[in-house]
Amino acid sequence: MPQGEIITHEGKVLRVPGNGTAEVEILVSEGCAGCHAKSVCSAGKSDTKVIMARSKSSLRPGDRVTVEMKLSQGFRALAIGYILPFVVLIAAFVVTMVAGAGELLSALLSFAAVGGYYLVIWLLRVRIGEKFEFNIKV
Repeated sequence: MPQGEIITHEGKVLRVPGNGTAEVEILVSEGCAGCHAKSVCSAGKSDTKVIMARSKSSLRPGDRVTVEMKLSQGFRALAIGYILPFVVLIAAFVVTMVAGAGELLSALLSFAAVGGYYLVIWLLRVRIGEKFEFNIKV
């Protein structure tokens, strides 16, 4: 896969549960400063993040590793977290306005629809999380 299609972060192994995964602390790098998505990326909001990543090699706590994720998965996360809720908000507002509700009621129902959207996302978090795969490159 070409390098442009992979997002990488340097990290340190914190824990190895023994099931082919490792808990890795990702260190936000200087590369985030030039990224066009840094304002919406949760990796840019703090200095470190802890994630579970798959690994085929034997690792020990303290090992330095590179964590990789496909760029398409980053776009999927962006769509789930920001784009789809915006579409739900606008669609709910338009539908309620066309149905004859006033602006205030339409706005309140639109926000309730977005709240419902995020509730569904929260309920499906495990299933959605399975679609995001971090791999360790030693």
